[in-house]
Amino acid sequence: MSNKRLVWSDDNGDVRKSGASDTQQSFSATVVEKSLELKLRRLTSGKGRTVIEITGLPDNKKWCEALAKDLKKSLGVGGTYKKSRIELHGEKIEKVMTLLDAKSLKWKKTGG
Repeated sequence: MSNKRLVWSDDNGDVRKSGASDTQQSFSATVVEKSLELKLRRLTSGKGRTVIEITGLPDNKKWCEALAKDLKKSLGVGGTYKKSRIELHGEKIEKVMTLLDAKSLKWKKTGG
């Protein structure tokens, strides 16, 4: 098997890394934060465990993952980003609201 794909160049270094980032940047859409309105919802399950769910996110996966990581780190809680929503563990919805206000993101509290 002969694979003639260039993976290393003395001038450019590792060509695989630069090619992957160019395609990912062109694929992801830019996020206009002024037009977003995130929806916050407090969920509880059987034994009183509370989860804060954030929906209304844009289609940019990198931006959403970065927001989830920043919120989890600032609150000191666990959580995840999956299926176009962010889930944060714990009963800290007021702190989530203040953090989103600090980032100049509009939000709306839904549910109970």
